[in-house]
Amino acid sequence: MGFFDRLRPSHLGLMFVHMWVYCVTHRPVLAEDVSVMGVMYVSLSAFLLILIARFGRGPVSDRIARIMDAAAVLCMVASAALLSLPLQGASSVAVFSGALLGGPGAAWAYLRWGKFYSTLDLGYSAPLIFVSMAVGSAGKLLIDFAPVPIAAVVLTALPFLVFGSLSKVGSGSASDEVPFVYFNRRTVGSLLPLFFGVALYSFTVGIVQSVLLADIPIGLRSSILLNHGSEVLLAGGLCAWVLRGGRLDVGHSWNLVLILMTTGLVFSPYLDVLALNHVLALVRTAQTFLIVILFLMLADIARHSSFDPLAVFAVGWVSYALPFAAGSIFGQELRAFSDAVLVASLAVWAIVIVKILFLDKTGSGGSLVFSDLETVFDGDSPAQRIGAMQSDLDRQVALSDRSPEEDSLKRRCAALARRFKLTARETEILELLARGRSKGYIADTFIISENTVRSHVKHVYTKLSVHSKQEMLDLIESTDGQ
Repeated sequence: MGFFDRLRPSHLGLMFVHMWVYCVTHRPVLAEDVSVMGVMYVSLSAFLLILIARFGRGPVSDRIARIMDAAAVLCMVASAALLSLPLQGASSVAVFSGALLGGPGAAWAYLRWGKFYSTLDLGYSAPLIFVSMAVGSAGKLLIDFAPVPIAAVVLTALPFLVFGSLSKVGSGSASDEVPFVYFNRRTVGSLLPLFFGVALYSFTVGIVQSVLLADIPIGLRSSILLNHGSEVLLAGGLCAWVLRGGRLDVGHSWNLVLILMTTGLVFSPYLDVLALNHVLALVRTAQTFLIVILFLMLADIARHSSFDPLAVFAVGWVSYALPFAAGSIFGQELRAFSDAVLVASLAVWAIVIVKILFLDKTGSGGSLVFSDLETVFDGDSPAQRIGAMQSDLDRQVALSDRSPEEDSLKRRCAALARRFKLTARETEILELLARGRSKGYIADTFIISENTVRSHVKHVYTKLSVHSKQEMLDLIESTDGQ
């Protein structure tokens, strides 16, 4: 079934979340001493951290989810009213309250739509999110150009569209094929470099937002047109690319963000206000694309994960939102003594370094993100083989739990781990070595490089005070596993 055969209007509902978040945080407000975006992202992050703690006790029931949906609508409607309606005598307290209420509502909306996207195969979800980005950016353009009262009414109505369309999407998946699980307790650590890179990148963008973008006039129509127009063109081009068989790649996607972001920052210190407003529209476009590609990454990770999709999105989104909020606050402090040239130079330097060190897919779980598109066109792929291997490992673990001999080996390794204070990962590697597994096998088991495996093995040998595999096996054999 083709993309347009599966497409339903309700599936585009994510665009209402993007429209609402952007427009309420970019409205001209009377209380200039309140950073609407900073307060909202702090509130959003705090709510996500609470949810992450809650997910540790198990998944959210459908009944609780529906209650949360209603609460999110109320929060978003109240936030939009306080931030966008032309209220007479609007105070800093009202603006602060609006931003504070908007955070939890937006967070829950992202999580709920993330769960829906995690049910979709990438061949459908990738073009779908780019279509949503294009239509949503056109909608943002209309709201920005609309008179204030009309824009306020639209923004207070959007939350109902966010969750109303969500209630009509159904499962959304046309395929009965069960996706491979790449990310589980063994392998989730392979995603840490990717999320750490997202956090550092977001922190830098938060500083840029406070130092360079905060004082730029919002209402310049030509700049708004350039911002949202470039988003529509970018999303349309990427949608066409994917539908024609093009592949997505984590590293290349971040390269596109890097190009847009650094182009705006490099020239910003040398331009007058009018030109600067237009150049920094590219930075806003990069920020929009960053959010969209991060959302799609999390959906793909959740689809191929053994964890609750809501939990995956909560952890992933807080890795973006919390550093962004921290960067915005830090940027407010920098404004007192930093000039634009220095900030722009440092931002470009930081963004490039983060991309090189952390946002390259090589050697981590990032290599598996978006790999379904490779599978569709190539038939077989390394991702498929890793997925099959993880399934086999799960079956082996289930069988070993019923085997007295395997259980004895596991207990002996656990006893050694307690005695010599091995870490959890070192204990797992010790057990695999005792079963005769090679370093390459262990690397594939945890989706890490063989060099990392060698480092772990060296630490295990050092802690056990052995110098060879045979000495290690003898030590395990002589250990009482009772």
